Amino acid sequence: MLKTLARGASVVTLALHLAAACAFGARQAQAGSAQATAKPKANTEALKNYVGRYELEVGLIPVSTLDVTLEGGELWMKPSQAKKRRLTRARTAAFADELEGRPVSFGRDDEGRVTSLTFFYEGEPYTARRVELPAPSLKGATTFRLKGHAEASVVALSGSFNNWSQSQLLFGREGGEWVCRVDLEPGVYQYKFVVDGEWLLDPSNPQTAEDEAGNVNNVVEVKPPE
Repeated sequence: MLKTLARGASVVTLALHLAAACAFGARQAQAGSAQATAKPKANTEALKNYVGRYELEVGLIPVSTLDVTLEGGELWMKPSQAKKRRLTRARTAAFADELEGRPVSFGRDDEGRVTSLTFFYEGEPYTARRVELPAPSLKGATTFRLKGHAEASVVALSGSFNNWSQSQLLFGREGGEWVCRVDLEPGVYQYKFVVDGEWLLDPSNPQTAEDEAGNVNNVVEVKPPE
């Protein structure tokens, strides 16, 4: 009888220890899950530092702008005239172009601010400087309009009147279309639209001309006020 009771007590004790161990494991798993859930949020905040536009001198290579965006907690890079691609982290401030497998790195100034992006084109490294995009240009006597492209991030007006800058004169959304207004001196100018790094002719203007490099651009004539 006593032996039977002792064995029963041992079984109960063992069961209690197992239950306690299971409960502890469950608490540890919940804590680890909470930490894992919180970690991506911190990473997302850090990745925001890299978001922005990076610019090269026009004509140096076909790529002149690179737009870095944060989507779904991951960095994406859209070079002009090329496909958008994901950037996978390799180490601190260093990533890899998932599409081509080449390294992409970011430079910082003495105060820790991200100021440049270095990438590879045809095996050679190029460094693009970060530019701060201005507010949309919505005041001026000459108006440019572009319908559609509702999902575009950056739409710019580039032409002979601003040295073909892709980051100076930006469109804003008005009434379901993109609109840009500027004040231009009287004269004849060539121009194009740039939608997320892709050069487009103005579909509402049939007037075009070739520049010295053989590129076809739109032509606009600004007449003096009467």
